[in-house]
Amino acid sequence: MRSSADRARPPDKMVKRRQTLFLIALACAIPRIAAFALWPVDTGTLYYALATSLAQDHRFAIDGESTTYIEPLYPALLAGLQLIFGDNPVALLLVQIAVACAAGMVLFALTRDQTGDERSAWAAALLYAASPYLIRQSVSFMEVTMTIALLIAATWRIRAIATASQAAMIGILLAGIVLTRASLAPVVVCGLILVARRDGAARALVAAAMLAACVGPWMIFSRTTQGAVLPARIGENLFVSTSALAEPIVPRYNVDLLMPLVEDIAHAEMTRRGVPDRLAERDRLLLELTADYIRAAPLRALGLKLRNLAYIFQPRLLPFYERRGMATLMDGRVQIPEQGRRPFVFEAAAAGYQTLLIAAAVAGIATRRRRLRDDAFLLIVAGSVIAVNAIFFPTSRLLAPMTFVWMFYAGAVVPLITSAKLAEDRFDGASH
Repeated sequence: MRSSADRARPPDKMVKRRQTLFLIALACAIPRIAAFALWPVDTGTLYYALATSLAQDHRFAIDGESTTYIEPLYPALLAGLQLIFGDNPVALLLVQIAVACAAGMVLFALTRDQTGDERSAWAAALLYAASPYLIRQSVSFMEVTMTIALLIAATWRIRAIATASQAAMIGILLAGIVLTRASLAPVVVCGLILVARRDGAARALVAAAMLAACVGPWMIFSRTTQGAVLPARIGENLFVSTSALAEPIVPRYNVDLLMPLVEDIAHAEMTRRGVPDRLAERDRLLLELTADYIRAAPLRALGLKLRNLAYIFQPRLLPFYERRGMATLMDGRVQIPEQGRRPFVFEAAAAGYQTLLIAAAVAGIATRRRRLRDDAFLLIVAGSVIAVNAIFFPTSRLLAPMTFVWMFYAGAVVPLITSAKLAEDRFDGASH
């Protein structure tokens, strides 16, 4: 008869699973902890400024002025951590590293469940653990780590929605995604459509209701504060990527080089028209100027977007240079000051890694071509990110949310390689 201790002991399979998850967490943590030695902690981001304002003054504000220019979830989470740990950037980054490690474990579970192969899951998780760019972002006060974690979790949970509570959880995760990065709204909309088609209208309505309950208050606050329900930078981002100013800049250089010129153009035009100098009005004006450029030069505008699309699939970090100074106009031409180069070692490591990742992912997509319907949400994520980057401007930061999709498909090719190697070994053994 088994003792109470024996009955309490988890089965071998459970022990093995816990050991596996621990090893994955460790593989994700070691390079991210090591990154502290390479990069100093930088608190000079808008996200950290918003978090500090929220924690200390209980306002979404920068320099005392309320703003909804930046999505609220990531700074709100940082503010919550500041209330617990104080203004301690190292402690906050350690929590962020823990989030990154948890995302690696969920990616393992997602890949294992989706492919039915633990070798694929290991490959995807280790690719995630070793990504130079994601390692760098995990020790930066930017939203990339949180965005990817939410997308991985949503992809995992959306696979099977059997109850209303599971549908509500999907709604919360989709809300978290759009409240962390508004440009991922197409992922959210297409995700709801997928739930409706696959799991029924009732489940989709529950998810949509939870999404609206989470996002609605922020949209109301944004409308009241800035005069727009979405972050008032759509027109700005389109103008800096779809205008005569953008032609020598995007996507090789940082579009922020153009911001002083954009400010001057917007201010002068708003003054001429007598339009109130509000952020939402400024954004609408820039959207109108972008539309004027497209109507006047449709082929040039199309060329910019096709160039964006081509750059999305090249392996180097985008933009190619770190911004130094600001662009100026001289005789109607944009003058770009000499830009900074990243450390060669990091640049080479990131480019080499991305080359291998994309090549393996393409092979993985080919191996799963008959199961792409099962991968619908993964394809939604990749397609939405590619489309948004092509329409606006591609950067490694904006492309990062879909890297876990490449990792999934790169992992999916591992069984094929293993099977081919085993077949080769058997053939060699038989011939001898």
